[in-house]
This record gives sequence, C-alpha cells and structure tokens, in this order.
Amino acid sequence: MSSDTAALENEVKEYKLQLETVQLGLQADPDNAELQELQAELEQVISLTEASIAELKPSPVPVASRKKPSEAPVKEKWSRENHPAFKKTASAPVPPEEPETSTNFSVNDMVLAKWYSGDKGYYPARITSITGSSTAPVYIVKFKGYDNTETLRAKDIKPIVNPNKRKADGTPVVTPPPPPPPTNANVISAAADINPELAQKSKREPSKVSDGPVRPAKLPKKIKANKELEAGKNKWQDFAAKGKLGKSAKKESMFRTPEGIHGRVGFTGSGKTMSKDPTRSRHIYQTNGDDDF
Repeated sequence: MSSDTAALENEVKEYKLQLETVQLGLQADPDNAELQELQAELEQVISLTEASIAELKPSPVPVASRKKPSEAPVKEKWSRENHPAFKKTASAPVPPEEPETSTNFSVNDMVLAKWYSGDKGYYPARITSITGSSTAPVYIVKFKGYDNTETLRAKDIKPIVNPNKRKADGTPVVTPPPPPPPTNANVISAAADINPELAQKSKREPSKVSDGPVRPAKLPKKIKANKELEAGKNKWQDFAAKGKLGKSAKKESMFRTPEGIHGRVGFTGSGKTMSKDPTRSRHIYQTNGDDDF
C-alpha cells in the first residue's frame, strides 16, 4: 500500500509540473483551445489521483471515548416486537450486495462509461488514455459519436457485453443508446398545431382570413420586343414554305425519256431535232413479159 501511495504521489507531482507548463503556454496564447482542454484534463486527473491517495492512506483510529455507566433500562408494559400490528408491517430482508468485480481495461477498449456531465447514465465510449496506479487506475474516455470526454475511475466503467449473448438467467443484455446531444431550452420541439377549419378557409378565401388588404388580381406578364419576335416568326414561316416548294418542284433533265410509247431519247439544247424513223412501205414486185424462166 505504501508503494502504491508513493507512486501516486510521484504522478501527482509530474501532473502538476505539466500543468504549470500548460499554464505558461496559456499566458502566451490564452485563446489556444487545445491548451485549455489539456489544462482541464490535468486538473481533473490531479484531483482524482489525490482522492485515490486519500483512500489508500490508513485512516486514524478514533480514540475510544469513556463509556458512561448505562442506566438500567425501564421495562415496558407491552412488547413492541410481539404486538400483532407491528408483525404485519415487518420489512422484507434486504438482499446482500454483490461484491464488485474489478476488470482491467486497456487503451482503445470499448466500454460503457458514466456520463457525469450529463444524465449520469452509462453510454458506449472508447478509452483514450490510462493514468494512475495499477490498483487505482484513472481512465480518460471519449463517447462514441461525440467529442465529449470524461475522466473516470474504475467503478464508473463497465465492460460491453455482446447483445447476442445471454446471461445465465436467460435475459438478453441490451446496450443503452448513445448520449443525446445538448438541447437548447429555447427551442420548441413539439409539433405545430394546425386548425383544419382555418386551413380549409384559407384555401377557399385567402384574402378574407387575414386582416390585411385584398390581394390584387395577377396581371399577365408583358412580353418585350414583340416586333422582333414577329419578324423572326415570319422569316421562319417563309423559310419553311420555300423548303416545301423546292422539294415539290421537279427540274427537267436533259436525258429525260418521253412518256409516249413511240418516244425516243434525244439530246436537248443542241439545235437539232430528234431523228425520225423511216416510213415502212410494202414492196410490190412487177412481172415483165421479157423475163425468161
């Protein structure tokens, strides 16, 4: 016990030296957030370590006071224990307290830590550093999903049990939810209360619900540059009409074929007319008397 007390006292001296160094740094840079946070952690660790030293030191034995001779007890007329009215209201026996089991944790272990600065509940956290002695360790934890840190002792930390496993009595272990973020007291979290009659009335007659003036009718939007728009529209219509006419008109080809059955292919533009077929006539043979057979 004396060796543990000496070790804790040496650690307190080191923490105080570190605290003096941090305070000197804050004098040079008072707005440094990291130094301010480190100063708060060191002060908390020093207070917890000093409390551990006080517990380890043997308490002084109180001086036995001289007992005065007790007077003879006055015999009661009736017994309180044997009275039936007090027998019915006898309190049930208090179950014996279970002895605390110490568990050794290491850095980066996930545990259930007590949230002292909040609702004093246990929430999942990760151990960032361990100080103190082996018999009275001091843990600095950081809650899961939050930047809140706490400096706790071993009694304020519990191991996380797998929720799929069951205890010996068959009851499942449920991990508590993470600590809620700090809420602003000025913020109203209740849902808005809407009167359905007023809502229907506002849809039908929006100008009569409020006390303000009647809403004017909406004016149609004015389109600027009407002349430019009309000119562009006419140009596009002319272009579309020309395109249709150009597609429908057919140009005469110099090699076109007449549509008739007696047509012939000719070259137009040369100045010569198309050649004509010779007329076909029947040949008539005439017999002469001078011919000898």
